[in-house]
Amino acid sequence: MFDSFIKIKNCFIFYNLYAKGINQENIAEYRKSLLYLFYALSIRTNSLKCYKAITRINRKNRQFYYSIDFYKKAIEKYPRNAELYALKADVHRKLKEYDFAIQSYNKAIQLDYSNIEYYKMRSIIKYITGDIQGAINDITSAINWDKKNYKLFSTRGFYKFEKKAFESAIEDYSNAIKYNSKNPHIYYMRGAIEYIIDKKELAEKDFKKAKEMGLI
Repeated sequence: MFDSFIKIKNCFIFYNLYAKGINQENIAEYRKSLLYLFYALSIRTNSLKCYKAITRINRKNRQFYYSIDFYKKAIEKYPRNAELYALKADVHRKLKEYDFAIQSYNKAIQLDYSNIEYYKMRSIIKYITGDIQGAINDITSAINWDKKNYKLFSTRGFYKFEKKAFESAIEDYSNAIKYNSKNPHIYYMRGAIEYIIDKKELAEKDFKKAKEMGLI
């Protein structure tokens, strides 16, 4: 009976401290927020939400290495949590530690291979580091999970354009239009590629369409 009372009391204290920490975060009082959250974590040492909150606040306060350190600690306790690896990867991305970012996204994808956001973010890093084919491959993997996502086709079209695979890029932009015919930017990009490969009549039609939709 007494043990149950202690557990209930500790549970109440934990949630009260956690709530105060989040309230302080919401008004950008990051130092106070962390004090409450560290106290809460001392009561419930396996609290994933506490670890996430502490790392998030450190990111907001631009304490990126503290954030990475706490992601590592959280991963030690929750090694099968894909989101932790992805969040850690994004901090590495902000620090331009691209190799570490890709390694963390690799692990996130290994644990949750149907999450298209992980492929998209990893593709951005690959593009930044010059691995355009790797970026294309990642978006292709994402498309395999979401075959009607116009943004994915548009993104892959852009990567192919950068690689000068113009015909294939046009095909991707056409698929993007198929799934969202109301985005003028897609018409403009397809028109720009058509113009490059001397399909000027088709290009003019796409430019006209983009203009009618208010882009130009």
